[in-house]
Amino acid sequence: MSLRLMLCRTWFALAALTATTPLAIAQAGGLKSVIDDGLAELARRQAPDGSYGDAVTTADAVLAFCESPRRYGEADGPFVRRAIDWLTSQVDPQGRPLGGGSIHEQVAIAGWITEALARSKRPEAVAARERLARFLDSAEVKGREAAPIPAAEFERTFVLPAAADALKQGLSPITQVLSSVRGVQPSEFDRWLRASPSILRGIARNAPDLLLQTTLSEGEHWSKVLGDVILRASHAPAGFEELPPRDLAASARALTVCLEHEPKVAGGSGSGGPPKPVGTPRVVKGELDAAWREAATGALAYLATQQKEGRFGFMGREDAGITALALASVLRTGKRLGQEPPAWCATGLDYLVSLQKENGSIHSGGLAVYTTSAAMMALSQSGRASDQAVLERGALFLKVVQRDEGEGYDRDSDWGYGGIGYGNELRPDLSNTQFGLEGMKAAGVPADDPAMQRAILFLQRCQNSVEANPVAIERADGRVVVAGNDGGAGYHPGESKAGLVANPDGTFTTRSYGSMTYALLKCYLFAGLPRDDARVQAALSWIAKNWTVELNPGFDPASAQGAEYQGLFYYWFTMAKALDASGLETLTTPDGKEHHWRDELLAKLLSISYQEGFWTNQKSSRWMEEFPVLATSYALAAMDHCLPPDRATQR
Repeated sequence: MSLRLMLCRTWFALAALTATTPLAIAQAGGLKSVIDDGLAELARRQAPDGSYGDAVTTADAVLAFCESPRRYGEADGPFVRRAIDWLTSQVDPQGRPLGGGSIHEQVAIAGWITEALARSKRPEAVAARERLARFLDSAEVKGREAAPIPAAEFERTFVLPAAADALKQGLSPITQVLSSVRGVQPSEFDRWLRASPSILRGIARNAPDLLLQTTLSEGEHWSKVLGDVILRASHAPAGFEELPPRDLAASARALTVCLEHEPKVAGGSGSGGPPKPVGTPRVVKGELDAAWREAATGALAYLATQQKEGRFGFMGREDAGITALALASVLRTGKRLGQEPPAWCATGLDYLVSLQKENGSIHSGGLAVYTTSAAMMALSQSGRASDQAVLERGALFLKVVQRDEGEGYDRDSDWGYGGIGYGNELRPDLSNTQFGLEGMKAAGVPADDPAMQRAILFLQRCQNSVEANPVAIERADGRVVVAGNDGGAGYHPGESKAGLVANPDGTFTTRSYGSMTYALLKCYLFAGLPRDDARVQAALSWIAKNWTVELNPGFDPASAQGAEYQGLFYYWFTMAKALDASGLETLTTPDGKEHHWRDELLAKLLSISYQEGFWTNQKSSRWMEEFPVLATSYALAAMDHCLPPDRATQR
């Protein structure tokens, strides 16, 4: 039976006056995105020696990364690996933490270091844990005099009693302190914020179905209510920049507990979504050029009806990324048709420019790399001289977020070296990397630029090629991933959205799939590799063996309903750009058949268009492709790359 608990009504009455709940602050990305933001800020605080401050803070940071929804591990980068190295160095030969005070403080610090080092399998960390265990089991520790519990020990281990009345009495003053201004009771505020991960884990263990009655609700699940408390206490996500590393780590860990114990919403993915768009399928007759002109003209007219002051979005909410993709497609297609851009395009471009931040990124909150890159693609199509400085600042942002020596990455030991991630997600991936490199290219960054060249090593590590990618990766879940030899690519080293394949020796190999293999090819070409390079040829070999315009190849249809149709428009969008960049006009499949890829892809896209001027993914809603504006933008861009310069009007 669920417990019901009346919390301090004063704070919740105050919350009722607030128009926006904390969780709505990051509505687009949700709580997981807020945690990502906090961990990205925490990673930026890492000191040159690998620590995040003292031993307790560094251990708390390691736990925040490893417990997070992303389940980061040592292999993911220096933000964990170097912190564990530093903690290992803080244990002397007798197992005592360096710099500890009294025996009680040493025991408290040893507990933190032990818990953090448990996340590592490296011999040095294992040996350090063994020394710590001997110290904690020593007669000196067992025979120590009673003393008040040190703050570090309290914050790591404190839990509330399981009994309802005691839980009520214990939780109410904690929420009152965390809901107040920090300066009112600073020591108490720090104490409870830093103890919140342990407190919340205790609630999850002892009262997982606890409902908290508030003035706003008859009963809210504890994970939602207390998640709101932590968000307000840390002023997340904007306030993360103001928090010290210790409080950042504690907040991220506490929010992770809340996220992991959110009640599952009944109804599944089929409820509450947008209605499927309805239209009249286009019947393609005659020459492809004429059919393309008709479809493209209709698409521009359709998109004109979907914009408001040059901005696009979905479900009544404007979105900078979709705006950028739509504007880039409209401008490029309009040029191909010989049309002047409508006035609202300039208004939309001005909107994108207005979103540029001091660091050069262009976004309205979240997905900074994708949105910046897409905006740069749109702005580069405008031909406006005033946009050049914006493009240059955007390119600098993309270079800064690339993982390299600046963030402590080692080109030999860190698989993420040279890659680009979401910005707040600390694992680089091939999807963000391909957008980032295309954004740089749109700004005029040449192939021989150091940023482009650094990316090549990351690209190799995404490729299933033993020659190009010989090093195994141990994932945070313990599985060891080795490269296959089919020449295709997964999402990032050690991970594929199409899944892993088990090998007879107990290792795993990422399953290569279409959209990422085309992304790999495109990036290799943007980085200046010639078509006869062995790495490029391996990717082209996979493409030829898996050639299709009907689905996104590489996904196992048995893994999920419609898996092979996930990201289908993104697949076509990337395919067209990659093959256009390759200079190839035909592909020869293993059966000896020659495929004119431009005509086959163009014919496919035209065949699934609607007379009303839009496209939509009717077979999968993953990655938002059911929304016509996004799918139409992808389709227009793909079709444009299907047309060589001498077809239709001038490029």
